[in-house]
Amino acid sequence: MNTISSLCGTQNPVFQAGLGGIAGSDLAAAVSNAGGLGHLGGIRLSASALRDWIQQTHALTDKPFGVNLVPMGGGPDGFDAQLSVTIAEKPQVISLFWGDFSSIIPRIKAAGITAMVQVGSVSEAQKAAADGADIIIVQGIEAGGHVRGNLGLLTFLDETLKAVYPIPVLAAGGIGTNETVKAVLQMGAAGAWVGTRFVATPEALAHDIYKERLVQAGADDTVHEHFYSYGWPIGTPYRIIKPTVKGYRQFIAGGVRKQDTAAHARGLKLYAGQGVGSIRKVQPAADILAELGTGLY
Repeated sequence: MNTISSLCGTQNPVFQAGLGGIAGSDLAAAVSNAGGLGHLGGIRLSASALRDWIQQTHALTDKPFGVNLVPMGGGPDGFDAQLSVTIAEKPQVISLFWGDFSSIIPRIKAAGITAMVQVGSVSEAQKAAADGADIIIVQGIEAGGHVRGNLGLLTFLDETLKAVYPIPVLAAGGIGTNETVKAVLQMGAAGAWVGTRFVATPEALAHDIYKERLVQAGADDTVHEHFYSYGWPIGTPYRIIKPTVKGYRQFIAGGVRKQDTAAHARGLKLYAGQGVGSIRKVQPAADILAELGTGLY
């Protein structure tokens, strides 16, 4: 039976989520160098920029890492161009979200790359398994950013573990502490997929105001909505923390990067999961990984 270790090349069950636009080579390499599996977030990147990021990450670490691709955010060249570049550059893992990947997974696996698919329902998990996914990521409604389904993580995880056995399953949504990592592992998850916690790191490409807003927020401050987020159809659901100032930006959800304006960082609804309350300060990715992984292996 394939294991997380054999598929991903790491013993650590804590995985950094894709964090499109926020997770660049510095963050991915930092997580991988600390023993986890870092991920590059490919959303909105051109194919050439994504190639550069992958090559930069290879230069920063000799450890395995992954690339997260989302058809909805395929960048100016499109998802197919991103996929072709990524396969050619051969990361250890390609993780996929929000789409039908029945024709994509065989291409990834034929190149000797592990294929992960993040899903929002048990039926979607079963389809991903039937399509040949090596690893399934179940995303509970507690997750930050775009949220595929409506199930709470624990129910979703329990049902999916039974439905796709023996395929390894990662748990995602509201996980930000050592205790929550231990809880999902105890249930049978092969690992934890952690996003929001890694935004508040020096290595992340998030704006400093975004990071500070995460530090100040608690679980009660997150809201599940479905209005407008940049580049996605109106009505796509997401979880955010509300803006600190009013204005036209308060109707837009997103993740704010270093190059964006301070007004943008204060005015947008910012992606964050219910685990945001575990963020007490901005700290290095390696420190977060050590904290989350204490006593796990």
